[in-house]
Amino acid sequence: MLNRISENIQWLSSAAQGAGVTTGSIPTTTSRMAIGVLGLLPVLIVYPFLQKYFVKGITIGAVKE
Repeated sequence: MLNRISENIQWLSSAAQGAGVTTGSIPTTTSRMAIGVLGLLPVLIVYPFLQKYFVKGITIGAVKE
């Protein structure tokens, strides 16, 4: 879904330039950064709750002396 939003923004920006319409600048870089944050947000929310399982899995696979 986020990729589709990015493609639509790119299409709007190229269509506006191709048609010669002066609609102002569409912030493609800003929208890409916002999509990146939206993609990372679920990971940042879920990680604190699952962190103990990640650490447990790392310590089980560790080499012990």
